[in-house]
Amino acid sequence: MKFLKTSVLALTMTAVSSIMAYAQTADEIVQKHIAAIGGIDAWKKINSIKMNGSITAQGMEIPVSVTTLNGKGMRMDMTIMGTSNYMILTPSEGWTYFPIQQQQKPEPLTADQVKQSQDQLDVQGELVDYQAKGNKIDFIGKDDLEGTEVYKLRLTDKNGQEKTLFFDAENFYLLRETEKMKADGKEVEATVNYSNFQKLPEGITVPMTVDSEMGPVAMKTIEVNPTVDESIFKPSN
Repeated sequence: MKFLKTSVLALTMTAVSSIMAYAQTADEIVQKHIAAIGGIDAWKKINSIKMNGSITAQGMEIPVSVTTLNGKGMRMDMTIMGTSNYMILTPSEGWTYFPIQQQQKPEPLTADQVKQSQDQLDVQGELVDYQAKGNKIDFIGKDDLEGTEVYKLRLTDKNGQEKTLFFDAENFYLLRETEKMKADGKEVEATVNYSNFQKLPEGITVPMTVDSEMGPVAMKTIEVNPTVDESIFKPSN
């Protein structure tokens, strides 16, 4: 009986130590990632950001501009075949207006779409002060991503939304994130790849190429902390 109790205690301690090690590893990866992209002090100074670039889709290069005010709103404008199209997201609602798709007026996003897209309102990123934001990080393991060794973490936000993050094991840049989302009543997996990292004058490092199901987006200019008129987060046509 004494041996049994000792064995159970040993197994319990081993399990606890393993869990603590994984938790420590996850946090270490996050901290190394933040340090690699400029450090927490530099990122916490950012309150707004405006990015201009282009999306390559169906053989066309489509001008795109994305303006985000931290926690308040995000607006993406695209000019397609001479038409002005946009998507707006706020903490509680959002709209799309794509006359190129025969939309006659702005149409509201669904509650699921608004909920699933809230991470786009965080200009500092979900990993900066992730615990204070109610986010949880778990270490999944190592993997090979197209020839690059990566660390995989699972991020669960305060709403229970999960995504998998892939970090370069050498420089700790975020190379990919995958997330299961609802679209037309079905669950689909969305993948976003990041590359072409550049350091901005403000000291932060960002990916200048973002590739998703929309197509590759090449950033040409990124403006940090521009003045943003919140009226742009209201639909109009």
